[in-house]
Amino acid sequence: MDEITIVIINYNGLELLKKYLRSVLDTDYPNKEVVVVDNGSKDGSVEYLKSLGVRVIPLDKNYGPAYARNVAIKTFKTKYMAFLDNDVYTPKDWLLPLYEVISSDERVAACQSLYTDWPYGEEPREIPWFSTAAALTRRDYIEKVGGFDDYLFFYWEDADLSWRLYRAGYKVLMVPKSKVLHEVHGTFKKLPSPFTSYLLMRNQLLLLLSYYNTEELLTLFPFILTARFISAFRPPNRKAKLKGIFSALANINYVINKRKQIREIEKVKENTFLNLLGDEIFGYPEMKSIREAISKRVVQRIR
Repeated sequence: MDEITIVIINYNGLELLKKYLRSVLDTDYPNKEVVVVDNGSKDGSVEYLKSLGVRVIPLDKNYGPAYARNVAIKTFKTKYMAFLDNDVYTPKDWLLPLYEVISSDERVAACQSLYTDWPYGEEPREIPWFSTAAALTRRDYIEKVGGFDDYLFFYWEDADLSWRLYRAGYKVLMVPKSKVLHEVHGTFKKLPSPFTSYLLMRNQLLLLLSYYNTEELLTLFPFILTARFISAFRPPNRKAKLKGIFSALANINYVINKRKQIREIEKVKENTFLNLLGDEIFGYPEMKSIREAISKRVVQRIR
């Protein structure tokens, strides 16, 4: 079996590491190494990891999860690299189903473990993006398309990478037979709430500005921008959300450079991943079609 580096990103997550790390170390896969990239923790996390003999890459401050994952991608040269959040419990058999799927098809760049309700059965299924909470990737494919965008810092950075992988001609799959338990937003709680509200708003709009074609920018984007602007006035963190909107719109140079980067790697010009956004799991139908999104909401209200 191929060697797999399992990368956990940590930021002041000592209690989460004590709660969940042991399950990762007990993963039933013979050729693995568990590595923690620590984003400048001040809570004793690094000392705890060293006491367990776990390999740790300590960073001097919190550069964000995207940057930390890129450090791992550049440091290790294994063909496959798994990513986990520090708040994930992994059963012993979580990794093998992912490996079996990704190693059987050269077009699969990433596959994700299941940690939510899933109405689509046990067979692998394409999804619009994989979550780095629990996923296995082809490390060289990620490196080929430019890695994670560390400007995004946190939120939507895994979607951005997934969309570049799609544009480069690869696929992203959910593998329901690989199941984990995720204490969602375990690290999120340690970040300042206005900051996370700002990132959520800014990064989604940057994503759409970067990937929409001209027609989508002229038709879909104004409606979504209007909807996000209206929603920004709802509490909490109104100022942070409005700041996120204006920051995205002011980031012209970022958008121009990102669109250029995408053109350089793209083999598939159609936004095929947008066709996957209307399902009940990902729930962003308006990114694909305003008409479909409105129809879906009307149907839900009638029910």
